[in-house]
Amino acid sequence: MGVLTGVSQMQYFRVSIEDHPPFTVVKVWGELDIAVEAEFRKHVEETVEQDPARLLFDLSELRLMDSSGVRVILDVYRRLGMGDRVAVCGLSPRIERSFYLLGITGRMGGMTIYSTLENALTAVRS
Repeated sequence: MGVLTGVSQMQYFRVSIEDHPPFTVVKVWGELDIAVEAEFRKHVEETVEQDPARLLFDLSELRLMDSSGVRVILDVYRRLGMGDRVAVCGLSPRIERSFYLLGITGRMGGMTIYSTLENALTAVRS
């Protein structure tokens, strides 16, 4: 698909959309906060419109993610049926804890977390 880049005034932010069957991977770099939420949402919505079989958010290169970034991911998760079509990988301990405390992962099921993109691909292929 290609690399889509956006730079806000205060921070660095970049998104790439790549096919890694069975996933379409949305990889995010930098800082994902309210300043870039609209741009992030636009890229994610364009990807969802392509009706991917499975969507994986690779957050391994994020330095910061606030609730606006979480909201975009959660909106897509709910929209695509809250099943295994949406997963995340590469969560820092801080972001992983936020997902857990918000009930997005963990206690009662929720979104699947993989440690890395490679682990996600191995898990779904086996």
